[in-house]
Amino acid sequence: MEQIQIPEGMRDLILDQCRKKRWLQSKIESIFDSYGFQEVMSPTIEFYSTYSNAYQNIIEEDKYKFFDQNGRILTLRSDMTVPIARVCATKFKDIKPPYRFRYTSNVFKVRQKFRGKQSEVTDCGIECIGLKNSDLEVLLCAIDVMESLQCSYTLEIGNVNFFKKASSYFNLSSQKLSDLINSKSMVELKEFLIESKVDKKAYDFFMKLPFLSGDASILDEAYALSFNDEIREVILSLKELNHMLEKMGVHHHITYDLGKVPHYKYYTGIIFEGYVAGVGTSVLNGGRYDHLLEKFTDEYPACGFSVKLDYLLDVIQLESQTKMVIYYPASRQIEAYMKARELRNEYSCVECKEYDQDEIIIKEEIR
Repeated sequence: MEQIQIPEGMRDLILDQCRKKRWLQSKIESIFDSYGFQEVMSPTIEFYSTYSNAYQNIIEEDKYKFFDQNGRILTLRSDMTVPIARVCATKFKDIKPPYRFRYTSNVFKVRQKFRGKQSEVTDCGIECIGLKNSDLEVLLCAIDVMESLQCSYTLEIGNVNFFKKASSYFNLSSQKLSDLINSKSMVELKEFLIESKVDKKAYDFFMKLPFLSGDASILDEAYALSFNDEIREVILSLKELNHMLEKMGVHHHITYDLGKVPHYKYYTGIIFEGYVAGVGTSVLNGGRYDHLLEKFTDEYPACGFSVKLDYLLDVIQLESQTKMVIYYPASRQIEAYMKARELRNEYSCVECKEYDQDEIIIKEEIR
């Protein structure tokens, strides 16, 4: 008999995996609630034009696309940031910001290469819209989320403007250059810089950029490498942010990566990713995006992040739960069910099981 398969990149969750995911969702949502974020929900299906309008260079191959009955192109949402921008333009057009939204929604992306990633994951995240100085608060929320996982973790921070302003200054193709820096393809990066006929200052800067990562001391090295006031200002802003994190005593798991260049082009300031031991990809992603909202409504500053719940399931360990089990003979079914109804006022789980003995037995067991 032919085995029934599911599409590549998809995953069934069963039993304890479901319990872990619900626990994670509840834990993280309670943190979001404590910061004053309120829930919004959006449809799974959006018009493709909603995303193409938001992205300068949309990657069509990443999207699940199909047509409606009128021939319009639809897509499964690939993130929640763009739908929330649309919600701001439609549902909140008469309400002044700031907006503090949270969400838990499945998102979909066609993976050409999986590398441990999935095509459908549940994003649990926040968007803080309308506040220019929300970076610290959003990072604190992200730190609280990472702490709640009770795993060894690192939160890695960068700023897109360190790369953007440098590539613009030297008039280099930022897309190809960013791909080479992200992948740390040093041979190809060297060839690209030589072919671009950059001067020694540009060559030295971009050859060192992929390795500008580490603890807060790397910011001093990045500052020394900076060649104009605009780029130095980026580093000074990160130094100030680090000072505030140190002052609050939440800097111990923070690192910095100045060569971090995000896949999404709408980021305009800080970007950050969270990593936990035992997971080969980031489990938390976020940053500042001050110009995305203007594609749909007025220009509002914004910052947010999301957690990929599914990537955490294999590293989260929960305590075993117990249940009450009532064993009963068939002749005493009603009596057993009445007892179960009574016990459910006291216990979270009461299960009835028929067996071939005469007595009703009530036992506590591991779920």
